[in-house]
Amino acid sequence: MDETDWWSPEQLQEASPHGYALDELRRYVADWAAAPQDEFWCRKSGKAVLSVVVCKGQDGRLTAYRGRNAEVSLPAGSLCAERAAIGQAASNFHRASDIVAVAIVDPDNKINPLWPCEVCQSWLAKLRSQSPEIAIIAVESLACDRFLIKVNGTMFPPPRLPLPTHSLSGSSWQDHVILAEGMAEMPWEAQELIYVDGSWTFLHSAQQNILKVARTLGTHLLVGVHSEEVLKQNCQDPIFECFETRMERVLHNRHVSSVLKDAPWVVTAELIASFGVNRVITGSVDKLQDMGKVEQSSDPYGEARRLGILEVVPSLNETTERSTYEAHVARALKDVPSVDAEKPTSPSARYPMKQLRPRKSD
Repeated sequence: MDETDWWSPEQLQEASPHGYALDELRRYVADWAAAPQDEFWCRKSGKAVLSVVVCKGQDGRLTAYRGRNAEVSLPAGSLCAERAAIGQAASNFHRASDIVAVAIVDPDNKINPLWPCEVCQSWLAKLRSQSPEIAIIAVESLACDRFLIKVNGTMFPPPRLPLPTHSLSGSSWQDHVILAEGMAEMPWEAQELIYVDGSWTFLHSAQQNILKVARTLGTHLLVGVHSEEVLKQNCQDPIFECFETRMERVLHNRHVSSVLKDAPWVVTAELIASFGVNRVITGSVDKLQDMGKVEQSSDPYGEARRLGILEVVPSLNETTERSTYEAHVARALKDVPSVDAEKPTSPSARYPMKQLRPRKSD
């Protein structure tokens, strides 16, 4: 399992079923440690398992039920801890759709994190038709301060914690992030953060395609927009559009979640770590070619490449900002009438009069 899969209590929402399940599991472990044990109940495996099932009533109130394994060699098989707790919930008149979380622990702390056995997984699979988002929680230790969550058999990653304050041109990272309209999630809160940068002059077809593809690769697309100063330092071509125009156009693109204004030319380790970037995207026609940089003194994506998070997306076509500019100029020249065409003409030239015959003398 990946280190980023582990949750901590501060990442849970207030009064969440997951936090409630963990609190009840801690109490269960404490009561277990204080009580005398009957080895008969786990005489086959010699391993006790404790479980807590949390139900949410119609009034929103949470209730927890405890269960432990019972291995008595009956023809029907042993009773697992999770099924014992589910049976308690059913016996107390809860509906299957009320079940929202199941937490499991080895009270001897030898095989944590502990997941449901195959039999219990089959039970839970049937219950999901009634309660689709049942969370299965496995703790790292008896302290229950680090834990994993699975939903529908898939590891559920934790939200990102608020960023520490880092400086970027003398201000915090947050000061340089602008959310797209309708977005409430900040980049560092995203489950899968994708980062892509550029000048985005004209936002031509190839650039639009990169944004579209990048958005499908994660849950939040953060787009870095380079300032005019950065472009002057790193590109040979003139700046065809001002920063405000470029930024506003990107911000209103439907695939963009947020914009990092005044983005640095180089995607540094600090930027990646501070935002929690999962993947950095560039096109096969990258920004060096797009913006007309002749020589590459250093790879702006070197750190992302080293970390193995750089992904090169095939560009839609060979369109660049320079070629788009030239196409605009060509169209504009084509639409301008020639000088001869605009030269004013006299009425006589437009409407030639018949040659007058000399009048006869009287």
